[in-house]
Amino acid sequence: MVSFDMKTIGFINMFEKLTRAAVKDCFPEGDSLVFVVEQGQMGLAIGKGGVNIKNASSVFKKDIKVFEFNPEPVKFVQNLLFPLKPKDIVREDNIVVIKTSGTVEKGKVFGREKTNLKRIQEIVSKYFDVEVKVE
Repeated sequence: MVSFDMKTIGFINMFEKLTRAAVKDCFPEGDSLVFVVEQGQMGLAIGKGGVNIKNASSVFKKDIKVFEFNPEPVKFVQNLLFPLKPKDIVREDNIVVIKTSGTVEKGKVFGREKTNLKRIQEIVSKYFDVEVKVE
């Protein structure tokens, strides 16, 4: 169970009021605020032409990142990687393996000094007991 402080609850309430999307989680990431919305709520969160994200960004005075939750770890990792489309993502026991089609895509998944991969692992670890690896 994820517990929130009063500031985070305020962020969640404001984001839900602005977008009408149900928020599952919210946390700061650098200069950004990250919202994990419930399954099927991504369209509401973004809004037509990204209007809801732009409004939220101006209200919070921060960059806003939104990811859609999925109870299936493989699909959740896929959502976290969007717009990247790796060749395949498979689950082997407690490991989610991201299979890339080339070194450029692999580099984008890893990020500079593996920052993207570490971020993905942190977010996935909040909801699932799995490890994320890249091949």
